[in-house]
Amino acid sequence: MVILNYRSTYLRRILSTSVNKNQNDGSLTHIKLPNISPEIFEMILRYIYGGRLSLEEYDTSDIIKILVASREL
Repeated sequence: MVILNYRSTYLRRILSTSVNKNQNDGSLTHIKLPNISPEIFEMILRYIYGGRLSLEEYDTSDIIKILVASREL
């Protein structure tokens, strides 16, 4: 969670709010991102945690979805 807090102000805000609600009891946090598919979010998480994303693995449509979703995050 520390990496997400550091790399995304949007996720920092969501996670800090949920941690305050749950009082950091170790439970999982469910984040609703209605405009981002789980597959695209997984690609973005790979980039957030690894610092790299090989775009050669994805088609043009996925790359556009990644770019649009990253602006939201």
